[in-house]
Amino acid sequence: MKSISAFGILAASALCLTLSACSSGAGSTGSAGAPTTSVSAGANGSTGATGSTGTGGSTGSTAGSATGGTAGGATTGGTGTSGGSTGGSGGSTGGGLAACTGSQVTVGVGQGGAATGHLEVPLLFTNISGTSCTLYGYAGVAGLDANGKQAVQATRTLRGFTGGLAQGATAPSTITVPAHGRASALLEWTDVPEGNATSCPTYTSVLVTPPGTKTSTRIASIQPTACTLQIHPVVSGTTGDQQ
Repeated sequence: MKSISAFGILAASALCLTLSACSSGAGSTGSAGAPTTSVSAGANGSTGATGSTGTGGSTGSTAGSATGGTAGGATTGGTGTSGGSTGGSGGSTGGGLAACTGSQVTVGVGQGGAATGHLEVPLLFTNISGTSCTLYGYAGVAGLDANGKQAVQATRTLRGFTGGLAQGATAPSTITVPAHGRASALLEWTDVPEGNATSCPTYTSVLVTPPGTKTSTRIASIQPTACTLQIHPVVSGTTGDQQ
């Protein structure tokens, strides 16, 4: 039969105290883990207070909840600011007006002219709606052959011999077309053969598509005999010219 000394009893007691202390430390570690869980929950915008694990975990979960709330708020605020910035940029570009649609704009022809082998005619774009809208850039213009098929596309240039954008302009501008108002673009061509050519082709009509739309209009009254064909940007007024 084994005997137990007083020293052994003291040693065993000390060991029990040590294990108790370790158990309390584990609770603290669990508490530290709680904020990690709650931060993840906060990032998703939900409550982070569910991170309490074991004894003493409540302190850690409170910190985690506060962190989660801050993260959620920061995300929401950032999104709002970004959206406002984008809206402001759009407003400054378009002035709050929508681009003209094909159903809002009709195509007509202004008074033409000629100078030193260059001929011109302004294309008129009339806003037939009761609301202002905008046009930007170049109309699509194609010369059609006798079968009504596209034979040539007009070259897009800022200005030509007879008109176009003002000297010094480097790009088209957005043009506001008031309700029942007009804008215009100058179609220009030459009838002088170049190189080895002895004559210029004649087009039976032209097909015109206002800038930014997909609605085309055939203009039978324009039948250019043209070696070169140019279209200049849309501008205010009815002459197609800013020079």
